Amino acid sequence: MISMIMILNQKGDIMISRQYRDDVSRAVADAFRLQVVATKNTGTESPVKRIENSSFMYTRHLNMFFVAVTRSNVNPALVFEYLYQFIRILKGYLGDEFDENTMRNNMTLIYELMDETMDFGYPQNCAVD
Repeated sequence: MISMIMILNQKGDIMISRQYRDDVSRAVADAFRLQVVATKNTGTESPVKRIENSSFMYTRHLNMFFVAVTRSNVNPALVFEYLYQFIRILKGYLGDEFDENTMRNNMTLIYELMDETMDFGYPQNCAVD
């Protein structure tokens, strides 16, 4: 299923990442940064990219990229639903307009939420309440 979840800032630097499987490394973030973040065409291009045998599915919240990385054949609707629900959960805990500084100040909470909502790359219950 999902191999890694990354949260990148607008420059493409990894703020938070959680690796669920060993088939991808953090080096794939460089490829994503160079081919997606650096082009600044994120609003006009597809939110699914295939780079170096890895599939990247991403969405944005303010100036941050929420990225799911996988090498297997996954259901994109499931992945996007997870990303949107995870952002919704973060809004519930950090406020509607959470930003990069808020994320950095609450890293422990965010890692705990990632562990609660994902189990070995398989999304779990993502309810806010």
